[in-house]
Parts: sequence; structure tokens; C-alpha cells
Amino acid sequence: MSFDPEKTIEQLKSLGRYRRLTLPCGLDLSSNDYLGMADHPALREAALSYFGNEESSVGSGGSRLLRGHAQAHQDLEDYAAQVFGCERTLFFPTGFQANYALLTTLPQRGDVVLYDNLVHASMRDGLVACRAKSFKFPHNDMNALEDLLKRYRGKAQNIWVCAESVYSMEGDQAPLLELYKCAERYDAMLIIDEAHATGVLGEDGRGLVYDAICKNKGYEHIVTLYTCGKAMGVAGAIICSNSGIIDYMVNTSRPFIFSTAPMPVQAVLVQKSLEIILSTDGAARREKLHKICRYTQQLLGGHGGHIVPIILGEDSVSVDVAEQLQNKGYDIRAIRPPAVPAGTARLRLSLSAKLKRENIREFVNAFEDIRKAL
Repeated sequence: MSFDPEKTIEQLKSLGRYRRLTLPCGLDLSSNDYLGMADHPALREAALSYFGNEESSVGSGGSRLLRGHAQAHQDLEDYAAQVFGCERTLFFPTGFQANYALLTTLPQRGDVVLYDNLVHASMRDGLVACRAKSFKFPHNDMNALEDLLKRYRGKAQNIWVCAESVYSMEGDQAPLLELYKCAERYDAMLIIDEAHATGVLGEDGRGLVYDAICKNKGYEHIVTLYTCGKAMGVAGAIICSNSGIIDYMVNTSRPFIFSTAPMPVQAVLVQKSLEIILSTDGAARREKLHKICRYTQQLLGGHGGHIVPIILGEDSVSVDVAEQLQNKGYDIRAIRPPAVPAGTARLRLSLSAKLKRENIREFVNAFEDIRKAL
């Protein structure tokens, strides 16, 4: 047998790219719990209330099409459609599965998919498995995208454009209004991953593309994905679009058809989280987070958002710096290829509404001391 996992592991170690599971320890500067919702007492109460009902199921018992479709799933999808202003939604267990389902279901043979160079791995893996041809364009480069749209308009049966509203490793935003207008102009379809904007940005935390949807032709040229395991503090993802797209997903998406449905309580908690995010509590948490973001930008620069890349370059250096900071009580992790391009290994500082100014100031001081000693 030629497969030698130990050899691969040794190669990863020599490159500074070996990974291991590490339990949370110290001040949280690495999770995606941007609003501090993961331990919200109202979510705990909602779970206890659900399980307090003797008729409530723990597991779903099957796929959504084989008795796994619970009232909780239906209630969440109906509520999410109202929140995000679309005709229908579809709930998935994870954001990865939802992105993979979109890209392996919607683009067909004869179609072309154009994607930003920094889209998430779940989109990239979906593109590898899909039947359409795909081409990347430089990050946030609208001129390059428009050149590709001109090239393939009339040649491709359909054109799909993939982007994120907030990029998970850079922390910057896509030019969403320009993307939307471009899709209209060239009769393309946008797929926008709102994973890192959901709950944090846009009107009442509805994400960044919501404004463009409301002011233009709605979901005629767009499919959006809202992740529930980051700022929402639960798990899963919600796909939003028109009825035709969602019905097509239900009938043809293999990741949806052949996967066990999420536990009903997961849908209950996602709906409760959405309700909190739209409330004054959610607004207060966003304001706390934005204040921390502005303060951090004064100290470290960046885009002023809740994801702050601290680029160190070499993989081994990023690992070493992260370990030293962890030893000082800061839970921050090293990000290396393939999560980021080679030569851009970094620390990914993830900000939360639970942080205080002194936490950030003390962290920056500790980081500067370590960097000076390199």
C-alpha cells in the first residue's frame, strides 16, 4: 500500500503547516462568535423549553424529504423569508454544506461560474464538483470581472458570479452594489455568502447585500447564504432566493436530498437567535462590537471590521507567535496555507462584543513585545 499518512504529516510539520485540535483556553480572540451569542441565556432557555416538551424529538430521524422535515424547520424558513425579504428559504446543517449544495446544484454543463479569488473553500470545493466551467478573477477587481462577463456573455448558457460580502481572512468587504448592478447588466446570477456579515452588518444585522436587494429587483439576480454558526451563535445556514430556485434545490440538490435533516432544536435556536439579533439587545451588541472594531483599527490599522489580519508571512513564524500569545492568555490561532495564499501566513484577530478596550490594548502590547524579539 503506497498511502503513507505519516510521511505527509512529517512534511506538514517541516513546512510549519501541521495542525492539531486545541481546546479553547484564555481570552477568545479567534472564534466567530462576534456578538457573544453562543452563551446567550435566551438561547439556553429556548433549548430547555423545547426539550421540556415530551413530544419534542431529539433527532430528526431522516432527511427532510423522508419524515425529517419538522415544524421547527418550517417555522424557521418562513420566519427567515420575512427577515431577509425573499420568497422562500432553505435551512442546511452547516454553511459548508449549503455552499457546496449551491455550487453543485445550480450551475449546469454549458454554464460559466466567475468567482472572486478569495472565496471560501466550501465554494471552491463545490466548483470542483460542479458541471460548469469556472474562472477566478482577482480579489474585488470589478474591471477584471466585467471583462470576463463580456467574454462569456452569449457564449455561456448562464453566468454565475460568486463572492463573499465580508472575506473571512482579509476582513474587507465586497463592492456589493457594483456586483449587483453588474449582474443585472449582463443578466448573470449572483451567489453571495453573507457568513461574516450576518447579524453584524446591514440593516438590523440582515447582512450587507440586503440594502441592494431592497433598492433593486429583489432576488431576481441573486441567491444569498446566511451562516448561523458565527455571529448568530448556533449552527447551520439559510439559503434565500425566489421560490423557483428553492424548489429546484429541494428537488435536485444531492447534499440536501441525501443528508439527515438538522436536529429540530437547531432550527428553534436559529429562529430565536434571529429574533434577538433584530431586537434592541442585538442592536446594543452590534454597537459594542463596532466600538471595539474602531478602537482596534486605531491600534492595528486594517479595514475597521471585526476580522483583523495580522500578516507575518512565514508559516513557522505565525505558529510561533500564536503559541507565545496563547501562553500569555490570548486564544489566537495561526492561519496558514491553504486557508490563505502562500507567503501570507497570519494571525487572525477575531473581535467580539464581549471584549473590552483594555483587552485589546493589552493584547497589542503583548504582540508588539513578541514581534520586537523576533
